[in-house]
Amino acid sequence: MKIMKDKGRTANLIIILLSLFFLGQALTLNFPDIQQNFLFADEAIYYSMTQSLAHDFDIEYTKRDLIRYYEDIDSGPMGIFLKKGKQNKIFFAKSFLYPLCAAPFFRLFGPNGFFVFHALLLFAVLSMGTHLLKLHHTPSLSLLLSGTFIFASAAIIYYYWISPDFFNFFLVFSALFLWMYKLKVPPDSARRDSIGTTPFLLSDASDYTAGILVAAAIYAKPPNIVLLLPLIGLPLFQKKFKKAAALFLIAGAVSLIFWGANALVTGEWNYQGGERKIFHYRYPFEKADKTFDNLGQEMSASGYGEKHMMPPRIAAFNLFYYFAGRYTGIIWYFFPAFLALLVFLLSRKRVRHWLLLAALAAQIGIYIIMMPDNYAGGGGALANRYFLSIYPLFFFLSGFEKKTRDAVLSWGAAALLIAPLLISPLHHSRFPSTHAKKIPFTLFPPEMTLINNLPTDTVPSAKMVQTGNAPYFGYIHHLDDNYIAKPRGTEAKSSPPEKGIWTKGARRAEMILETRFPVKEIHMTVRNNARRTNTIRITLGKDRQTLTFNSNEKKTFTVRPGRGFRLRDQYLYRFSVTPQKSSIPFYEQTGSEDQRHLGAYFELEFIPVELKKHQPAGKVGKSQQDNVAFPQNDRRT
Repeated sequence: MKIMKDKGRTANLIIILLSLFFLGQALTLNFPDIQQNFLFADEAIYYSMTQSLAHDFDIEYTKRDLIRYYEDIDSGPMGIFLKKGKQNKIFFAKSFLYPLCAAPFFRLFGPNGFFVFHALLLFAVLSMGTHLLKLHHTPSLSLLLSGTFIFASAAIIYYYWISPDFFNFFLVFSALFLWMYKLKVPPDSARRDSIGTTPFLLSDASDYTAGILVAAAIYAKPPNIVLLLPLIGLPLFQKKFKKAAALFLIAGAVSLIFWGANALVTGEWNYQGGERKIFHYRYPFEKADKTFDNLGQEMSASGYGEKHMMPPRIAAFNLFYYFAGRYTGIIWYFFPAFLALLVFLLSRKRVRHWLLLAALAAQIGIYIIMMPDNYAGGGGALANRYFLSIYPLFFFLSGFEKKTRDAVLSWGAAALLIAPLLISPLHHSRFPSTHAKKIPFTLFPPEMTLINNLPTDTVPSAKMVQTGNAPYFGYIHHLDDNYIAKPRGTEAKSSPPEKGIWTKGARRAEMILETRFPVKEIHMTVRNNARRTNTIRITLGKDRQTLTFNSNEKKTFTVRPGRGFRLRDQYLYRFSVTPQKSSIPFYEQTGSEDQRHLGAYFELEFIPVELKKHQPAGKVGKSQQDNVAFPQNDRRT
C-alpha cells in the first residue's frame, strides 16, 4: 500500500512539473513572433472577440475593436466573421463561450493569456485521465497512458491555436470523466478507499454536472448533441427514468440559457445564422465608406444542409478519408483513437461502451454528411481539428484494461508518422501541408472531397493554377513543392510568359486537376529540359504514359483520364509528372540567365465529352464552342 501511495505521489509530481513547464512556456512565448503578425479566420475572430470581452465586456464589433486588433497584430483580422444584429449593430458571429472563458486570462496576461488558459486545461485533462485510470492501473501506468493520449496525437497541436478546439476537447473529456468515473470504481470498499475516491465523483451530482458541461459543449459545437446518447441512454437502460429526465432537463435548460443569451445580446439565437458575412482585407468602420453592407461575402449557416448535401457515395468516400486520408486520417494523426477502436472490437462490451460507440459514430456521420466538403475544419487546419470534440470518446471506449503495450504502439506510430508535428507544432501550424509532402504521407490518398479546403490552400501559388485554353479552362492544385510557381505582376515581365507549368527537378510532381465539365480527352504538350535523353512519366486519371525525349524536345499526345472524381459540378483527376533527369540552364547553357531547376514542362488542352461526340478530330472548332454552355473562369482565386 505504501509503495502504491509513493508511486501516486510521483505521478502527481510529474503532472505538476509538466503543467508548470507549459505554464512557464505560456508566460514567456513571444506572441508576435509565433504568429508572424498574422491571424486567419477562426483565430482572427476569436482573438478579436476575446479582446472585446476582456476590455469592453461585450461581443459587439466596433471601430475600437479593429484599432485594438491592429495594435497587437500588423495585418488585419483576415477572414473575420461578423453579423448584423438588433438595432443594426454588428456582432462577432461565433460562439462566445471560449472567448468568455479566455477573456480574464487575456486581461491579465495579454495575448499570452490564451496559452495560460490552455495550460490549465491541459493540467485538468491530464489529471482527470490519470485519476480515472488509477482505478485499475498503477499510477505510473495511468499517467503514461493519459499522457500518450494527449501528446502522441495531433491533439496537442491545437494547444497552440487561438481557437476553441482544445477547449472543446476539455469540455467533452470533462463531461465523460464525470459520467464514467463511478462506473469504473471497483466494488471492493478497501480498494475504493486506497485510490482516494471522493463522494462527489460517486454521486449523481457528478452526472448532473456532466449534463451542464455537455450543454456547454453543444453550444460551442452543435454536433456534440450526440453526447446525450451515453449521458441519458445509460439511466434509461437502467430504468432510472427520473434521473434520465432530470439530466435531459438540465442539459436542455443550460443549453437554452447559452442560446438565449446569444439571442438577448445579438437578436439572433444562432450565432452563425441571419445576416452573416466574412471579411478579408477590408473591414467595416475601417474608413467612413467601409460598411458592413458594401463589404464582405455572405456566409450564413441558414439552409446549410441543403446547400451542402451530396450523394451517398460522397459520404462513403469521406468515411474512408476520415480514417485513412492523407491530410485528415485519424489512423495517422490520432493513432490512440484508432487503437482504442481496435481494442473495443476485441473486448467484452458493456452497454456504456456501445453508447459511446453510437455517440462517436453519430458525430462522425454528422460531419461527413452535413459538412462533406469541409468535415476537417477548413483549408488552414492541421489534421482534423473538428475531431477534437470526438477524440475524448475514444479514451473511454476500450473495454479491456489498458496496457503498457498501448502506449508503446501509440508512441511508435507517432514517431513514424507525426514526429515533425510534435517536435515543431508552431511551424507546422503555420504551414499545415508541409509534412504531407513527404513519405509516408505521399503514399496515402489525398481527400478529393476536400478539394476546396485542403491544407495546401495556404500556399497561394499551389492553389487553382489556371491551365487550358479558352473557353475550356482547368485548374491545377499542387500537392507538393515540386513545381515552379508562375511569376506574377512585375516578375512576369522579366521573362517571356509561359502558358504551361514546369516541374521542379527530377522529382515526382503530384497534382489534382479540376475542370468544371466532364473531360473526354486531354491534348498534352510536354517539353524536356536540356538533358540529351530523358524519360518522363505521366499519370493522369486512369491513363499512364512513359515517353523518352531528346534535349529540349517537345511532344504532343493525347491522354484519356477516365471519369475522374465528381464533386457537384467539379470533375477531379489525380495527375503527376515525373522526369528522370533535370537541368539548371544558368550553369549549363552559355548566355542563359535562367537559374530555375527545370524538370518537365507541360501544357493542357481539354476536349469536353459533349464536343467529342460531334468532333472526333480533337481540335475544338469555334462554332461548336459557341454552342456549348460550359462554365468558364468562374471560380474564386
